[in-house]
Amino acid sequence: MKFSPATVAIAAFGLFASVNAHMKLSSPVPYGAASLNNSPLDDTGSDFPCKQRTGVYDISTMNNIAVGVPQTLSFIGSAVHGGGSCQVSVTLDKEPTKNSQWKVIHSIIGGCPSNVTGNLDENAEGTGAAVFEYSLPKGMPNGQYTLAWTWFNKVGNREMYMNCAPITVTGGGNDNSVMEKLPDMFVANIPRETCQIPADVNFQFPNPGDSVETRESTAIGTSLSGDCAAMTKLGAGAGTLGSAAGGASATGGASSVAASVPAATSAVSIPAATSNPGGVFAPGASSAVALPTSFTTLVITATAAPVAASSAAAVSSVAIPVGGTGVETAPAPSSTCVPCTTDGAVVCMGETQFGICNFGCAMPQALAAGTTCSNGTIGKRRARRIPPHAHRRHAAQKI
Repeated sequence: MKFSPATVAIAAFGLFASVNAHMKLSSPVPYGAASLNNSPLDDTGSDFPCKQRTGVYDISTMNNIAVGVPQTLSFIGSAVHGGGSCQVSVTLDKEPTKNSQWKVIHSIIGGCPSNVTGNLDENAEGTGAAVFEYSLPKGMPNGQYTLAWTWFNKVGNREMYMNCAPITVTGGGNDNSVMEKLPDMFVANIPRETCQIPADVNFQFPNPGDSVETRESTAIGTSLSGDCAAMTKLGAGAGTLGSAAGGASATGGASSVAASVPAATSAVSIPAATSNPGGVFAPGASSAVALPTSFTTLVITATAAPVAASSAAAVSSVAIPVGGTGVETAPAPSSTCVPCTTDGAVVCMGETQFGICNFGCAMPQALAAGTTCSNGTIGKRRARRIPPHAHRRHAAQKI
């Protein structure tokens, strides 16, 4: 039997990756640091969330974080699998379970945890991966909670990585109002046989939230294969955040408490909304309404544009999962939720905004620069072509 060079190369990469040092969280300091290995979540999803194991929620270092202050997100290891896309999410539960609801505070499209073709030089304790920044949204409730880093690798087996860390929040609010407006954490690849992200793409999350950065704008992918409706809702848990801790102190056998060192002094603000957008794939509340099990994916690529006025991050492509064939059109919204009738339909909102109909509500989102929304379709804005100026030859000019 003969194998093509491409097949041999892929097999060689898979063998190398299987014995190479995978990645795990360095900052913030994770739960159960002594027992945390660098492997992905089990393909069955049995150890979701947070890589369940003995000592999973042991605290060696408490990460004290003030809202709005940029923090460092860094990693240990070298098998970066060509990068991929990551999210930083928070649950109000100190010891999360499958019923915990996770809210996204930052999304990284491509280049996470590193923007390289394959892997870094093998080193289980290597620190050569990229370093990122994230901030807790202003108004997040004070107290002790759990932060998660999730990663969907670009190259290699279809996997989901998830490490969790204890955090104590200060300088925030005393209720859940800010958290409830954030999108739910995206989940896929557990098991990959049921629902998976295709290989060799930087996945564009269906609802990345307001804090987004794009580290690699090529090979953007939005499609999923399999029956994904149930799996992508795992980030919503039972659909309730629980109660704000209101300044709870560190517990769980902490041996030391250290403040996370801010990477900068500027703050990132998260615009407020008046209702929970949930997510196109992961609604933020338990519901008897079944989501469609297949999706048509509309992909729009445009010139990079700022996601929010307070952030320099830019998104160079927008991917919109569309369920069904409905088309909605609405005037520019006077509030943050535009009523709609067809779930999954694109709702055009004036010349600068659009939304996706989700259980009768479309949340306004800014159109990427150079794009326009018309009749339920987003496309490139047509530029007016200006003909070149014709120069008249002077009579004295030699030919």
